[in-house]
Amino acid sequence: MNMLAPLRRVAAAAAALLLAAPLSMAWSMSPKVPTKAPPKAPPPAPRCSFTAQPDAQGQVVLHFTLRNDGASELRLLRWGSPFEGGWFGRFVRVHAGSNELPFQGAMRKRGEPAASDYLLLPAGQQLESTLTLNEAFVLPAAGSLKIGAAWRWHDVMTEDSPPRPRSTHQGLDQDCGEATLTR
Repeated sequence: MNMLAPLRRVAAAAAALLLAAPLSMAWSMSPKVPTKAPPKAPPPAPRCSFTAQPDAQGQVVLHFTLRNDGASELRLLRWGSPFEGGWFGRFVRVHAGSNELPFQGAMRKRGEPAASDYLLLPAGQQLESTLTLNEAFVLPAAGSLKIGAAWRWHDVMTEDSPPRPRSTHQGLDQDCGEATLTR
């Protein structure tokens, strides 16, 4: 009689139990899935309007007004908006007749933002900015101009203090409407 046969059967049964134990434990344990807080809804976009008027020298002056009608103050990353203090991105489109005029302003390459790159807009308050359109577009001497203003706030915060890393930015599209100017 072969004396190893019973030992082989015991070894096979032990191996089967060892393999089955983790499976039965997995079925009996409820999985631990980390729960995340649902993402916060973005704050409402500030209300924006602008006007376009010629000045005495024939320049076209754009005047932007941004109003926060929300209940919380907003911190807006001002890059590429008229509130950056110059033409560092294309935030308006200009048509002379059926032709769109090319943007001639500067385009900036950006790293991580600094706290000073954010614009503070308290609840119930408004901010204004004035720029000369001729600094970023070659305008015809006369005729009708159709100007549309829209941009993306690359980061909008209602809590915490800026800045935050680009990888965690929460952007918001801003529409500022259109204006027609005949000169």
